[in-house]
Amino acid sequence: MKTTLASAVAFLAATAQASLVFMVSTEPNNKGITHSWVTDRWVCHELTEAGLYKNLSYAYVSSGLANGCFLYEDAGCNGTNSYIEKYKGDICCPGGVNLTDVGFDKKAASWACY
Repeated sequence: MKTTLASAVAFLAATAQASLVFMVSTEPNNKGITHSWVTDRWVCHELTEAGLYKNLSYAYVSSGLANGCFLYEDAGCNGTNSYIEKYKGDICCPGGVNLTDVGFDKKAASWACY
């Protein structure tokens, strides 16, 4: 019983901080400057990579345990935001998002996944 309980707790702790892959680009349909990160959930990131700050037009959450990621208009994951839902397969649910389609083109300064 103790072994099973310890295993369950370890699994839950691992999945709470499980990594995921988040990808962005400066042009719709994953064109232009592209960048991807492997990151943990609940961590705020600034867009400091060359050419990305306030210049994104596409975002995609491809794998991992997060439900999706938010792009934020201000540093420190503050301000107006846009949610990018995780891709869940060819039959169901969103994939890549052209930020021009959701009114968030060229606005992102930071991001975090949940």
